[in-house]
Amino acid sequence: MADNPIVALIIAAMSGGGIAAIIGAVASWRKGVREQDVTEDQNALQGYKDLAAEYKSDLAALKTEMRETQKANADRFSRIEAELATERSTRWAAVQYARDLVALIARRLPGVSIPVPPDALADHIIIPSRKDPQ
Repeated sequence: MADNPIVALIIAAMSGGGIAAIIGAVASWRKGVREQDVTEDQNALQGYKDLAAEYKSDLAALKTEMRETQKANADRFSRIEAELATERSTRWAAVQYARDLVALIARRLPGVSIPVPPDALADHIIIPSRKDPQ
């Protein structure tokens, strides 16, 4: 077996420190790959942390804006509801006043024709006809 020079070279390289050098080189290479992977992972993790912090900041700003909008809407709705209540009471007061005027005209001036109320009030104000009993 030792007659072949290639085999002799391989045996010489493998004997002594050759194997240790190869093992050391492989271990060193693996360590370098691991360190590079760890560095890349840490960089990616830091990128995700930065992105998460940016999203948290944006979310906080959106929450603040949403609270302000909700408060403005609540104030607006309260104002509109108050205006609506005022308009309703004013409308019903006007309808009652018109009813009283129609009744007064019908009693005091029996031959006078009373103008027909607008369509919006037609269901609320009834004009007595001449055939209706006084």
